[in-house]
Amino acid sequence: MFPPRALRLLVPLLAFLTPFAAHAAWPDASRPIRLVVGFPAGGGADALARAIAPALSDQLKANVIIDNRPGAGGLIATDMVAKSAPDGYTLYVATPGSFTIWPNLRKLNYDPQKDFAPISVLVTMPNVLVTGADTPYKDIQGLLAAVRSANGKFSYASGGNGTIGQIAAEQFKMLTGLQMQHVPYKGTTPALTDVMGGIVPITFSDPSAKPLIASGKLRALAVTTATRSPQFPGVPTVAEAGVPGYDVTNWYGLVAPAGTPPDVVAQLNKALVKVMADPEIRHRLAISGMDATSDTPQQFARLLSTERAKWGDLIRKAGIQGD
Repeated sequence: MFPPRALRLLVPLLAFLTPFAAHAAWPDASRPIRLVVGFPAGGGADALARAIAPALSDQLKANVIIDNRPGAGGLIATDMVAKSAPDGYTLYVATPGSFTIWPNLRKLNYDPQKDFAPISVLVTMPNVLVTGADTPYKDIQGLLAAVRSANGKFSYASGGNGTIGQIAAEQFKMLTGLQMQHVPYKGTTPALTDVMGGIVPITFSDPSAKPLIASGKLRALAVTTATRSPQFPGVPTVAEAGVPGYDVTNWYGLVAPAGTPPDVVAQLNKALVKVMADPEIRHRLAISGMDATSDTPQQFARLLSTERAKWGDLIRKAGIQGD
């Protein structure tokens, strides 16, 4: 039995130590860590998740599983993760759509700034303007001529409303002064399927199109970044192909629900820095058209803030409307 004075001293100490004790065992090897992807299997975000999950499992000594929750351009999954327990067992492959584009289009069920804890950017990459192998479009100039002659009836596919693919196309429209109709899909994979089939003539795809380009099923007309991509060395940029000032850079990162303990975020960041520096992982991602990278949670938070403002300005100027 502790004397009263000792108890008065012990209670504050226990209150201080309890949070640390509660998270000291993270991750619990008996609990899987869900890596949520807001798009179907086969797209860029899914390819990234599947490339890093085994290595992340090794680093954390825990089972990391992929949980695909497609729909609404990633919004369904984003909202679900925002409402998940902040215990380090639910993580999300963040994309520009849910965090920097949709917040400028409509009121959401989550707050991209307050409801998430940024962990790290994982990859950067261009989007790729592709067309089917059987279309007559051989380059940007040929495409521009076709769009002009279509009198507003030309269309483009995207992986969904509010995705970076839509932003890439809308910036293309704004800088060229041309009109194209948007055909949104529930992910990049079904969009690419219809572009290959000639149902929709073009899409500004994420780099998951790279194997299809290499096999000759798709033709790459340009990349969206300001400089040529090492992953697509023979493909010109949209700017150098005839649309000056064009520049759209895509990225994927990792976030957790807000309130995830800082020590857990730090452990995840440390593990990801090692995973993204692994030569085998970097090679595998390069095959998919992605450049592996990493940064601090603070740097990732700044990127999210900067791009929300950047794409908000484009959305207003282009008059883009949400659903």
